[in-house]
Amino acid sequence: MRTQEKVILRNVPTYNPETIKKVIREGLRDFGLVSRIKGNITIKPNVVMAHLKIAPSAFTRSEFLDGLISALKEEKKGDIKITVAEKTGAGLPTSRMFKHAGYPSLKKNHKIKLLPIEESKKRTVRLQKGKVHTQVTTAREIVDNDFLIYAPKLKSNVLSHGLSAALKLNMGLLLDRERLWSHNYELDKKIVDLLEVGYPDFIATDAVEISTGGNQLTQHGRHLGIVVMATNPLAHDVVCAHILHLDPSHIPHLRLAQERGYGSLSLDSIRIEGDIALEEIQQRTKGMDLGFIKVDEVGCGMSIIAGEPYCTGGCHGIFLDWLYMFKDRKPKRWKTLPPWTVVIGQHRGDVSASRLMVIGSCSKIEGKVHARKRRTIKGCPPKHKDLVLLFFLKAGIINPLFRLDTIIDAYFFLFLSWLRRLIKGRL
Repeated sequence: MRTQEKVILRNVPTYNPETIKKVIREGLRDFGLVSRIKGNITIKPNVVMAHLKIAPSAFTRSEFLDGLISALKEEKKGDIKITVAEKTGAGLPTSRMFKHAGYPSLKKNHKIKLLPIEESKKRTVRLQKGKVHTQVTTAREIVDNDFLIYAPKLKSNVLSHGLSAALKLNMGLLLDRERLWSHNYELDKKIVDLLEVGYPDFIATDAVEISTGGNQLTQHGRHLGIVVMATNPLAHDVVCAHILHLDPSHIPHLRLAQERGYGSLSLDSIRIEGDIALEEIQQRTKGMDLGFIKVDEVGCGMSIIAGEPYCTGGCHGIFLDWLYMFKDRKPKRWKTLPPWTVVIGQHRGDVSASRLMVIGSCSKIEGKVHARKRRTIKGCPPKHKDLVLLFFLKAGIINPLFRLDTIIDAYFFLFLSWLRRLIKGRL
């Protein structure tokens, strides 16, 4: 009989580092991991973006990491060196997102290392089961360590069938040149490939506040008041899917992980422990909007034609994510966006529009086109920051991310990051 995987659910009502420390210490003991807390320890949080005004709920909170690091220091069984390693998304420099997330205080208080993966010394890992990647290059500290800890932020995500948890966290291992490669209909295979490189020894998930219902960067936080702990990332994500009322079998990257032997999608194969029942947590999340719909079902000021194939992890999903930035941060603009007709994918039929935007390198219209103004945005898929910039330049639409401070981060500080890497020979 196969041994059940264990997932621990604990009540943590606020971001009190002392409470978080106590809960995580108990979790480490329950999993029998205390003897592992020595040597080089790497923590990977979720810092896809951080900004106090437009992305305040997109990242693992510093208070959560404060409690986690304190737990490790109090339970350590020898000398330890702690590194917090991450690569942000959206074409932004990780060092700036660390700053916006409040992580420099962790470095000061705990004497840890903050490591932007793009600025790190690298290791290349050849994959045995990879379907999209045959090899992956990431930070040395992700590959060579004595104890690897994942600290995700529990979120909904329209690019990954509604769920962002431990498996999706692995996207932050990738450098920019690999991150968007096959970020399309093959995204789910790509996510599972990365388990060969990033398979945590311990997972402690920030679900004190979860983030749901819109763009993965800008959506609003909602209090849930729990911490989720596990050692098997698939078991962890199966429980997280149920927390959000999602069927794990309908989330392709979870289903593919099961097919590759990483565990089971059945709750019967998981022993759930802790001081709060899954059913009680589900009552707290009942009725939450995860925002996971097809892009042409969005009720905004634009007319959207979704061609084939529908690409949840690519152009269709990226554009839905872009639209949700308005819903999240400029809701009055949501219904009054300029009436552009947007075509994504291969559309068979005629298109008649005053203003037409075609998104994606593989998108095309097999029919007659009547448009006074026609524009295109290439990419497979386009980057978020490219959509933000190009919709401004080509359509005059100002996205909530189009701000002076984010522009400085995305271009000036990104250049400085590139320059540091060039000088250190770490491009």
